[in-house]
Amino acid sequence: MTPEFETTVRKAIENDVLPGAVMLVRSKDGKLNYSHASGPLSLSPSSAAAAPLKEDSILAMASTTKLLTAIAVLQLVQEGKISLEDDISPLLPELAAQPVLSGFTPSGQAILSPRTEPLLLRYLLTHSAGCSYTWNNPDVVTYLTTVNNRTVPVPFTPVGGTTVPERCSYPLTSQPGKGWVYGTGLDWAGHLVEKISGVKLDEYFQDRILSPVGVKRGEITFYPGRYDGVRARQAGMTTRGKGRLSHHRLGEDPAENEAMGGEAGFGSMAAYITVLADFLEPERSKLLREEYQEVLFGGCLTEESKKVLNDGLKGEGRDWMVGWVNPVEGGARYDWSPAGLVTVEPGSEGGNSSRRKGFVQWGGAFNLAWFIDREAGVCGVFATQIVQPGDLQVRPLIREFEETIYSKL
Repeated sequence: MTPEFETTVRKAIENDVLPGAVMLVRSKDGKLNYSHASGPLSLSPSSAAAAPLKEDSILAMASTTKLLTAIAVLQLVQEGKISLEDDISPLLPELAAQPVLSGFTPSGQAILSPRTEPLLLRYLLTHSAGCSYTWNNPDVVTYLTTVNNRTVPVPFTPVGGTTVPERCSYPLTSQPGKGWVYGTGLDWAGHLVEKISGVKLDEYFQDRILSPVGVKRGEITFYPGRYDGVRARQAGMTTRGKGRLSHHRLGEDPAENEAMGGEAGFGSMAAYITVLADFLEPERSKLLREEYQEVLFGGCLTEESKKVLNDGLKGEGRDWMVGWVNPVEGGARYDWSPAGLVTVEPGSEGGNSSRRKGFVQWGGAFNLAWFIDREAGVCGVFATQIVQPGDLQVRPLIREFEETIYSKL
């Protein structure tokens, strides 16, 4: 990286744009091996204010957890225990029982129709099974509160003893394979991993993904309270209000909760970049064979779902996304892989000119962003902890971070 960009980040922290930031880069040739952190560990008045944020501080990962769950599923596919084209309805009966919700009558009656398309595993991994979140589907919220008299599950808000079926069993937004909506598919996929492997997801991650690449126990976990010293390294969450950042208390993770494979990990970004870097040399990966790496990072949507995705990225449709997304209006086109958003065409206007076809990116709601460019042989992570997703003041910094990396290749 450059001293100029580090200065930009320090000024952003001083000016309340960021509470702090962790930045890491790895390249295939080893010339870019960058780790840097700036800012305090927490803005909480009761915390040890002098403690600095470090590269191995523990962050709430939100949807950066999804990549690990996708790797776990593809390992099971690689072993022949399940297929991407399998209908997983028998294994996930609570999800299979859900109808499709298409709105309400003038009198307020839910318009429900039976699911007629199979619930393919491939759909579950690519947000095309019809599983939404509650925050992006007001019809589901209305259905749960007024029709079904249920409490609406809120992402990142742990409830003691909950399971994936308890939190995520509500109607679909479309027939599987016919649409695209960001949602709970990877939470269901993590539940599926536990059913097929017979191992709790936290242990599966450690034994099959983290240990093979040299990550120690507790560095990425759903339950940081279970490991000595991990809580003391956890970065504080912040919220932006009236132009300033302040401490925001994030609910702790009850140890009895079932792991939510799509949203609920806590981890060190130094550990996370190690997982990403494993795929920079495909033939040497410790996690997946090359043909399954192509699945992990390759577009998987049907043409129908791909159109829904790209139409939804126009204008304000991409404002909730963390990180920089080249505008569809400028010619960019996207697909979705089990890992995240795939650039099919980078576009010629209003975007990041460094990107090329096959660039894969995603992140987490608390303004964590990662990318991998296997053709260029580079991956990076820019992570902070702000509770508002897609923070407009953070997004330009993520773009500049990426552009600075490409200037050094």
